[in-house]
Amino acid sequence: MTARRILIADDEPLYLRTTGQLLKNAGYECVCVPDGEQALEKLRTESFDLILSDLNMPGNLKLELLQQGRSGWPDIPLIVITGVPSLPTAIESIRLGIADYLLKPVKFEDLLASVNRVLSHPTATLSQPPVEEPNDAELTAKYPEIIGRSEAMLEVLEIVDRVAQTDMNVLISGESGTGKEVIAEAIHRHSRRAPHDFQVIDCTAIPETLFESVLFGHAKGSFTGAISDQTGLLSRSHQGTAFFDELGELPLPSQAKLLRAVQEQAFTPVGKSELVRIDTRYVCATNRDLQEEVNAGRFRQDLFYRLGVVNIELPPLRNRGDDVTLLANTFLKSLQTGQARVSGFSDEVLDCFRRYRWPGNIRELRNVIERSIALSRSKTVQLSDLPRPMRDAGPTLGESVSVLAEISREEALDNADQRYLAALLEKHKGNVSQAALQAGLSRQGMHKLLARHGLDAADFRG
Repeated sequence: MTARRILIADDEPLYLRTTGQLLKNAGYECVCVPDGEQALEKLRTESFDLILSDLNMPGNLKLELLQQGRSGWPDIPLIVITGVPSLPTAIESIRLGIADYLLKPVKFEDLLASVNRVLSHPTATLSQPPVEEPNDAELTAKYPEIIGRSEAMLEVLEIVDRVAQTDMNVLISGESGTGKEVIAEAIHRHSRRAPHDFQVIDCTAIPETLFESVLFGHAKGSFTGAISDQTGLLSRSHQGTAFFDELGELPLPSQAKLLRAVQEQAFTPVGKSELVRIDTRYVCATNRDLQEEVNAGRFRQDLFYRLGVVNIELPPLRNRGDDVTLLANTFLKSLQTGQARVSGFSDEVLDCFRRYRWPGNIRELRNVIERSIALSRSKTVQLSDLPRPMRDAGPTLGESVSVLAEISREEALDNADQRYLAALLEKHKGNVSQAALQAGLSRQGMHKLLARHGLDAADFRG
């Protein structure tokens, strides 16, 4: 049988030579070129079964090889390898319908597995280029669980729709309460992994000493209290999606252990010797700037690149315009049981919603709606049904200073206190002790102030 022919394009001579030789040893015929221009020339004069291309090399710095290769030779599957992943190149690669997207340094056995899989099923690309991009109405209808019509959310929807069709690892960032888990679940439900588990792993809830046991499982008797064999959370995510919530909270030793499992798609349970292999897609969420954490030495750069192939940044509710009204009406309908007792909001309430800064984002809005339904005595929620800090909220930065001058000094100071406390809770992710320490207050004093201003620390966690 004639050996399958692979065109390898990479500007790193050692990598090009080594990869070509290893694939030849595996039974493939390889043609190696150092840039995109020579790769296109080879495609014009010779036939190939697969293209293996670096992203960042001459002749492909603007994705020329990917774009011309997919348009001129659409039947040849293409695997991309990169050492510097970025959102634009990842999204464009998805749009072009590449067969796989691998990160350097890639183990040869992983590369060989990808090559074997793609050549066995050459039409199973990450995503076939659509004939037409879905319009805004089609996107919102396709993802009813993601509520939003603002420009910022439509951009998020477009990225979600593209990455959902792939196996790329996704990092979702944004402030607490912006709906990161909703986005993660949507990606899972619209992926090929939807029939399998969406396993939530809360990084803030796993003690460092138990990280390996919880994540990888353990054997009976492997440590004090291990009274039986235990399956780890990663095993339960096999063929499905592992969602790591608040990834930035993982301590460095735990990050190293997770990195090995992600790279190898395998791990060894505590107290056992046999390797457990998994096929898992990783979607992670964080309210920290992980690039800043990497720069500060608190987060591993290699893990950041592995898990953040595509980064989706969610906008805060205050930057989503009329989405706040859309979300409020949705919560109003969903939170009422039986016959709807409250049918809407007064104009003053909707105006208040638009002016308020929403430090707790969507989670805070939902809590406010639930409280308003319980307190309202009429068919519409009135201003008096809202928490006092919301009713007294001052103008946003874009409003005239003259509006501020219409309220009393006492009201203005009260508003400033409320915003200061909310900012502290947001900074410390709902940790009352740390917020009190920064404010120079006792924990008891902080709790009293929070109660006075209608703030709940739980709204700022997670």
